[in-house]
Amino acid sequence: MRILKANEADLKRLVQLMQELWPHASADELTQEVRLGLRSGNMHYFIAIDQTRKPLGFCQLSFRYDYVPGSLSSPTAYLEGLYVVKTARHQRIATQLVEHASAFAVSKGCIQLASDTELENFISQQFHKKSGFKEVERVVTYIKNLSHET
Repeated sequence: MRILKANEADLKRLVQLMQELWPHASADELTQEVRLGLRSGNMHYFIAIDQTRKPLGFCQLSFRYDYVPGSLSSPTAYLEGLYVVKTARHQRIATQLVEHASAFAVSKGCIQLASDTELENFISQQFHKKSGFKEVERVVTYIKNLSHET
C-alpha cells in the first residue's frame, strides 16, 4: 500500500471514494469540487492505493484562515474528509492518511490539525481520540425562516 498526494489523474478514483463517504452528493458535483480544489490549490487530497493502483481510501485537507474551534493559530490544517473502503479497514490506512496529511500541513507551517464528525458517529469519534485529537466542542445547529417562504 502506498499513499500519494493526489492530482488531476486521480480525479476519477477520488470521486468514487468520495461518493462512498458522501452518497448523497452527485458524481458531477464531486468532480467539479475536486477539480476546482486541485486547480486552486485550496484543497489537498491524499489517496491510498494498493499494488494494482486500486484505491483503498483518501483524505481531504484544507487550510482554514477563519475561526476554527480550539485552534491557536492561523491557518489551521483541517481534515475535511477521511474514508477507507470497507475491505481495507483495520489496517491502519486511515491513520497513515492522517499522518501524511499532518506532515504536509507541518511542511506548510501549520501547528495544528482540526477535524469534525457527526454527533452520532461514534466510530469516527473513537478514531479521532485514538489518533490524538482532543474534543473541543459539541454543536447543535438551528435555523429559523424569517419569511413565510420555505
